[in-house]
Amino acid sequence: MKRLLTLLLCLSLAGLLKAQVFMRPFDNAAAMGMGGAVVSMPNTNSGLSNDAQLGLGEKMAFMAGSALPYSLAGWQSAQFQAMASLGKTSGIGLSVFHSSADIYLEQRFQLAYGRRLGDKFHLGASFDVMRNDAAEYGAQTQPGFSISLLAQALPQVWIGAKYQNPLQQKFGEDLSPTIFRIGATWKPSDQFLCSLETEKDLERPTQVKAGVEYRPGTLLALRAGARTGKAARMNFGAGFRLKNGLSIDIGSEWHPTLGITPALMVAWRK
Repeated sequence: MKRLLTLLLCLSLAGLLKAQVFMRPFDNAAAMGMGGAVVSMPNTNSGLSNDAQLGLGEKMAFMAGSALPYSLAGWQSAQFQAMASLGKTSGIGLSVFHSSADIYLEQRFQLAYGRRLGDKFHLGASFDVMRNDAAEYGAQTQPGFSISLLAQALPQVWIGAKYQNPLQQKFGEDLSPTIFRIGATWKPSDQFLCSLETEKDLERPTQVKAGVEYRPGTLLALRAGARTGKAARMNFGAGFRLKNGLSIDIGSEWHPTLGITPALMVAWRK
């Protein structure tokens, strides 16, 4: 039954390929637990979601994760991110995103740079290479870029924004996805934060995302969130900090029609 559902999904994606390039990417486990509302996070605990976060001064980090979209065994989603400091005020990042089914594959490779321009303002940018391959339609490859900012508006409030492919380059016969995200995070203490974000893709309905994170201790993080769109989705997750800089994050997203998407991420920070 799951193979049949996967086949039907792939055929639908192939038929829509000329109308809309690229599916909505699946968040890593930590971001998924927050409902995806992470563009304004003042840290990289949920991955590199805003290129300007590279100016926050994290020395080095590696993150690898995967998700099982709607619990379908024939659909794979994975990502890898690496970050390194270039000094106290700047850093670089590398991200690889992969999603594939039996007859469809899409990948995105991203090289990012972020810099702190003041005590409370950070700016970032990235260069992307996007690629997809549908069985009967062939493969396409297209470069793109993004610009991002992160600012501490108030002592406990951060604002973040990211504009992906603002020039809307052509991707074969279609336009590459142009996405604008803007959000705010309230962090009154090291134990609690909450985020609210709006995401607008020119080819899809506007999404409103919200998430909270609570840390009852130094070794555990509990997360919950939700997002709206064509269908409202609920999110839950947890993070576990281990020894020697290692951490494990789990997350899940519940779709009222398609079911549950579980995700797992392993990270190491120095």
